[in-house]
Amino acid sequence: MAGKTSTLKAFYPTTDLVTGPDIIFFWVARMIMAGFEWMGEMPFKNVYFTGIIRDKQGRKMSKSLGNSPDPLELIANYSADALRFGIMRSAPLGQDICFDEKNVELGRNFCTKLWNAARFRQMQDVEATPSSLLPVPEAPPPREQEINPALLSSDDKWILLRLNAAITEVSTALDEYRFSDATATLYRFFWSEYCDWYIEASKAILQDRSGGGTANTGRSDEGVASTRRANTLAVIDFVLGHTLRLFHPFLPFITEELWHGMGYNQDMPENQGGKSIMFAPWPKPLTEDELAHFGILPEDEKAANDKYETVVLGRGLKSTFNINKKVRFVLKPNQELPAHEIEVIRILLNAEPLEVDATFTPTKGTPSALTPLGTIFLPLDGLIDVEAERARVSKELAKVAGELEKVRAKLADENFTSKVPQKVLDEHKQREADWQEKAAKLKEMLAALG
Repeated sequence: MAGKTSTLKAFYPTTDLVTGPDIIFFWVARMIMAGFEWMGEMPFKNVYFTGIIRDKQGRKMSKSLGNSPDPLELIANYSADALRFGIMRSAPLGQDICFDEKNVELGRNFCTKLWNAARFRQMQDVEATPSSLLPVPEAPPPREQEINPALLSSDDKWILLRLNAAITEVSTALDEYRFSDATATLYRFFWSEYCDWYIEASKAILQDRSGGGTANTGRSDEGVASTRRANTLAVIDFVLGHTLRLFHPFLPFITEELWHGMGYNQDMPENQGGKSIMFAPWPKPLTEDELAHFGILPEDEKAANDKYETVVLGRGLKSTFNINKKVRFVLKPNQELPAHEIEVIRILLNAEPLEVDATFTPTKGTPSALTPLGTIFLPLDGLIDVEAERARVSKELAKVAGELEKVRAKLADENFTSKVPQKVLDEHKQREADWQEKAAKLKEMLAALG
């Protein structure tokens, strides 16, 4: 239109309108009609309806009811990033939200995890002693150094594939306005896959100063260990740099701080992230050619997953017997395992020691689990009195069986099931399921004890 000002040109028409579903007619429809009437064109293309935030009683939050928390207090207690991330993660597309401060607390814990992961990387540049816990340096070294494909471990390849999947999932979720799905993907990738698995597995290289058994050449010297260590740090920098950019729309303040504090802005043009992470390019998944350059194949993910499944099953043996300390494990492998892979399994299992013995013959009552890499055993010698433990478990199993029988008798009584409220009936069904699960675990323990 001839009378359009520069401001009107900049903001009309726009792309998205974000609003609540309770004012579709009163606001959204009238804006569309007014836009066509007075401007001759549609004012926006997409309408995103947020969920209504309700209190724990299901009531819509309002000033008149006084049931709305003060956002400034929440920000003061947990931070703005924590509030944003916690709410976004608990808000499925198109559904109302029952506000719970625990979600904001979860957001704060996640921010702490992100900060600590960055600090862990920073500590690798200095000796890891208490005196090395310094503030973020004023001029940190540039990150994202060149990765040597020949030195990538199976764990390195696994995390690069998982990063690829996370970038694809988050980008697709944002394109489709599924913000809670995007935060769920980021939470899973960063907390579980990156921190719980990859960072712990990488300690097999980061803590190795000798190079023994870790090089493809078979050499055992400090130079080899240093080279592999530098390559692992390059992978960590690559993943962290991409992760910070993925998190920035949800955690703008902490990611900006870490982007500069960790040195990711070093040697970058201002319009590519040198001035602010806001200008850094959005991460893109590695192409097939790039994956081929790094020597990454689809089966590499399965190889690492087999290793992690072995660890999960081994941890399950410890959990079954409530063992919370370093213990001896024995792995009877069904394939040849490199020394580095064995060390990764040992670290992840918190085993002391982990013996790999293809001819191992367990004594009667030794708990074991069949894994993708072979059979893993947890010798109980010196850990528990097997006979006493068997008697204890048998006694507890008999008690559980009695409780289970009582619940089932009630559920089989039509006089009871036809008269009690549905809530009481559901409680009894849940009780039956709980006792049944406990009985199954006790039977599993008894079988492991022989």
